[in-house]
Amino acid sequence: VLGLPKRPLWDANTTKEELEKEETKMFISWLRDIHSKYTIEELSPFEHNLEVWRQLWRAIEKSDVVVIIVDIRNPLLHIPMALYQYIVQEMSRPLVLVLNKIDLVSDE
Repeated sequence: VLGLPKRPLWDANTTKEELEKEETKMFISWLRDIHSKYTIEELSPFEHNLEVWRQLWRAIEKSDVVVIIVDIRNPLLHIPMALYQYIVQEMSRPLVLVLNKIDLVSDE
């Protein structure tokens, strides 16, 4: 299971520069770890982009509830377990799954 990079702990006294430095250090460590387990071809470009992860961290931190829209034909493909655990367990946010494309599956 490919985990998520974790945002370093911070508080109101942490400067932007300090936080960005810690995020970069943590992210490089996370990348080294996944590169020791997977080839570049097995990873998406987004997994290599710290800004994508920063946006995700901030969006979840600011959210009261997180909504993920998933394709009903294979919802587990669209919900990485590490993301679920991060949202629900680590960030303690309620998670709502919206099943999309319900017209493409049979009633059975």
